[in-house]
Amino acid sequence: MPNTSLESLSPGPTLIERAYEAILAAICDGRLEPGQRVNQDELAARLHISRQPVGQALSILKSQGFVRDNGRRGLLVAPLEREMIRSIYQLREALDAMAASLAAERCSPVDLTEGRRILAEGRKAVESSSVDEMIATDMRFHMWIYSASGNPLLVETMNHYWNHLRRAMGEILRHRPSRRKVWMEHESVLRAIIEQDAKAAAALALAHAKDAALSMVESIPAKTSESTALPRTRRAAGASAGKRAASLPPAVARRKLVV
Repeated sequence: MPNTSLESLSPGPTLIERAYEAILAAICDGRLEPGQRVNQDELAARLHISRQPVGQALSILKSQGFVRDNGRRGLLVAPLEREMIRSIYQLREALDAMAASLAAERCSPVDLTEGRRILAEGRKAVESSSVDEMIATDMRFHMWIYSASGNPLLVETMNHYWNHLRRAMGEILRHRPSRRKVWMEHESVLRAIIEQDAKAAAALALAHAKDAALSMVESIPAKTSESTALPRTRRAAGASAGKRAASLPPAVARRKLVV
């Protein structure tokens, strides 16, 4: 009797998800600058894919506040807005403190090993003076705390808002005194979590968020004419982004999307 079984396939990112990540990265690291017009055809050509996944990726980014309507000219990269960043930090002050407290109570030995590893990577990034790596490790440290808290909603919620903060972090981390101070504060939070001191972990995380808010908000020029409303929706793990690409041409499937 012939063997009719099929090999299981591991799920991979769709073209929409890959386009989303590539465009988001370009916005966050400044390759697509605030106020810059976003052209769907041009992006599709640069990504070597069709217009459809780019259009759907841009719809997600619009719902999240990274791009906005530009009248008949299509879309543009949303400007950095002081009030929005301030609002995100108000959220962080509440959630970071709770996450650190929960992490101190719940984190496992494996979690602590991961926290120590990220701390070491952060210090290495400071020594290397790579702003991109400092931003990446900073985000990894905070996402580690959210994960170690054991509350998946913290991870989902803050992953979205940290991408907005990521856009503004470069200016702060270009100043050398701020770099070392950030990781000294991270070390203090980690130590409290390791010692299972939930109260201290919460207090240190709150102080860290408040201090970061002052620096970050002041680094962004006030623009009272800009809309400061937060986006209403979040991307839910690519849900409703479209059907998975069932049969990609090999060249496209292997190609890394770069904006």
